[in-house]
Amino acid sequence: MDLKSPAVGKVLRVNVEVGAQVARGEEIMVIESMKVEIPIKSTTAGRIRELRVKAGDQVQRNVVLVVIEN
Repeated sequence: MDLKSPAVGKVLRVNVEVGAQVARGEEIMVIESMKVEIPIKSTTAGRIRELRVKAGDQVQRNVVLVVIEN
């Protein structure tokens, strides 16, 4: 399961590490877009397989941020 960026912005913080177990609805990271903080939440329960961004990175819309395996 890939979580994609909903907007162009900057990654403010990442709340998980690779290998972490997450629940559905858990906040994975926060992106700032036009001075608005957008929480990126897990859409499924599983384990974080890959983080493709880190705090401070600029992201484009629809770019894969996190890969979660069920």
